[in-house]
Amino acid sequence: MVQGLWTLSRGSVDDKLRWAFTLYDLDGDGQICRDEMTRVVTAIYELMGKFAEPWLKDGTTVAAHVDFVFQVGLRKKKNLFCLKLFKN
Repeated sequence: MVQGLWTLSRGSVDDKLRWAFTLYDLDGDGQICRDEMTRVVTAIYELMGKFAEPWLKDGTTVAAHVDFVFQVGLRKKKNLFCLKLFKN
């Protein structure tokens, strides 16, 4: 945890992106699938509680947010993010 805090506060942009990638890569296989991203985004919204409402007040669901990320982030039909794609 201390390493993660150091990375977020003093690490390079590359270090921060690698840390964020590992946050979403729940099974550690070097790829982020739709299910992993949905699980992490759901947990974040649950932690934010009422502060998440502005993001969801238009009726958008977590699944719609994840779908949007995959549409914008992935130009191919892979349904997986690797670290290189995540950084872009």
